[in-house]
Amino acid sequence: MTGGATGNAAPSAPSARSEVLSLHDVRAGYEETTVLHGVSITVPKGAVVALLGANGAGKSTLLRTAAGLNGLQKGRIELLGEDVSKVSAHRRIQRGLCYIPEGRGIFRSLTVRENLALQAEAGDGATALERATEAFPALSDRLEQVAGTLSGGQQQMLAMSQALLRDPAVVLVDEASLGLAPVIVDEVFAFLEKLAARGVALLVVDQFVQRVLQIATHAYVLRRGRIEYDGDPGELLKSDIFDSYIGAD
Repeated sequence: MTGGATGNAAPSAPSARSEVLSLHDVRAGYEETTVLHGVSITVPKGAVVALLGANGAGKSTLLRTAAGLNGLQKGRIELLGEDVSKVSAHRRIQRGLCYIPEGRGIFRSLTVRENLALQAEAGDGATALERATEAFPALSDRLEQVAGTLSGGQQQMLAMSQALLRDPAVVLVDEASLGLAPVIVDEVFAFLEKLAARGVALLVVDQFVQRVLQIATHAYVLRRGRIEYDGDPGELLKSDIFDSYIGAD
């Protein structure tokens, strides 16, 4: 059902656009602890899907599970129509998934140039540099700088560039704006919108809820590891619904 609470019901039917990533009745967590309790979501091609919820709701766990970094207790994960539930994280990357974790996800001891070279396809280093610096001009004068000495905003730009260089089908973004100045946040969200316009599917977790809902085409809200809202971002922004679902767990 679009535009309202769903509990553990199946997600809304996707639009005519093909599903790139889908989770079906997923249970996952850490060791003996279950964090996700039967979660089902879909991320279509070219969509910006917001994944929202209070701290501890299970948002990062869901992204890590989709990326293959958390063990799946039950359910199924599909990438481009293929069941990847038992496929390693490395193989999921090769098949079109890009995960940008909270905390930048860069090699801090390597230079910007070296980071970009690692992200690029073999033999594509020069083109990778050109594409990355065109998207993020602030990196162009920092190519020989050690990544760990960059500003927080520049580190995030470097982390985001992998979503450009790997030509992924779907990008999972965890708290891209955390700790960044507002002007850099605007750059990050503008970059995400450009990716979606190119047909890349995006699943975005971010602390700036209203900001991510402005670019989202669909929204899910997690509460204690269960989907509590599955629908239109505009409906969620209405105060009565918004306050109900984005409150404390």
